[in-house]
Formats: sequence, C-alpha cells, structure tokens
Amino acid sequence: MLIEDGKGKNGAAAVNKNQQIDTFSITEPEDRFLNKQGKTWSVKSETTPVGAGDYIFYLKNTGTETYAITDVRAECGAESRLTIHKVDGTPTFAAGTDLTPVARNIGSSEPVTATIKEDTNTTGLTDHGEIFFVKCKTAGELYHLRTTSNIIIPPGTAIAAQSSAVTSNRVTWSLTVIDPEL
Repeated sequence: MLIEDGKGKNGAAAVNKNQQIDTFSITEPEDRFLNKQGKTWSVKSETTPVGAGDYIFYLKNTGTETYAITDVRAECGAESRLTIHKVDGTPTFAAGTDLTPVARNIGSSEPVTATIKEDTNTTGLTDHGEIFFVKCKTAGELYHLRTTSNIIIPPGTAIAAQSSAVTSNRVTWSLTVIDPEL
C-alpha cells in the first residue's frame, strides 16, 4: 500500500520518507480530558463505623454509563486499613446519608446516576473480593491511593469500603465517567 504525500495542503496529510503520516498531538491524562467535558466529580465521605470491619461507604452505578474511581485520599482518626470491595446484594443502612458528587468542572451540571452513601454499618451485602486498600498508619495524616488501573464500575455494579478500626474516616473519592469512544 502506498500513502501519497499531500504535503499537508487542502486537507491532505503530509507523509514522510518512511511512509508515515506526519502528525501533531498533545497528550493529557484521561481524567483531565473528561473533566473538561464535565464528567469528573469528587465525593467526600466522613464517618465512624460502629465496629471494626463495618462497611462505611457504598456506591452502586444505577445509570447507563460506566464510572471509575480514579483516586482515593483518606485521613483516619487512628491507625486503620480502608478496604474497597466488589459487592452485591440489597444494602441495609444503619444511619445512611446520601452523598452528592461535586463536579470538578464548576461550570458543569452533569449528573451522576448512582446510589452513593456513607454509613456507620451497612449490612446485607455479599463480598466478592477486595479490590484495593488504603493503609492509614498515623492519625490525622493524609494517605493517597495511587493506581493507574482505576476501579471500573459498570452499570448495575457496586463497591463498598470497610474500616478495620472503630475510628473516624475522612475520605475523598474521585469519580469519573469512562468514555467508550476513547
């Protein structure tokens, strides 16, 4: 196959001597790109579990788009391990509080279609395995879960977080839409 050199004129691509199309591109992280479209949010939760190992955060994707947790930042009142699990079932909330995602693009009103709650002891869930954890070693210190693979939450699926200790947990969850066109 021969690629003809249009020299970059009149909409035709320029081609180099190796039969490669000359291009110019700018790269940026996917979540920054999606934030420009109003599809990135922060969800802040702050709760103290009734007992060690209790679920304190629940997110179920009730919409048609696929979401991803791209970042987790946690501060605990004492040494604790926050674990994020794939779950299903019908949750029963002890003191569940609805959480409202805040758009990171302040000009956006794009909604999140999900059930998102913080709680002191959510029951009724079946645990299908730990996905990630955040280890809080020192009280009052900020810990950051860094991962490039993200936690993908397709429509109809859910995650929940547990605390290994009866201590206050302040967590900021970064939520974004996975664009199927990218």
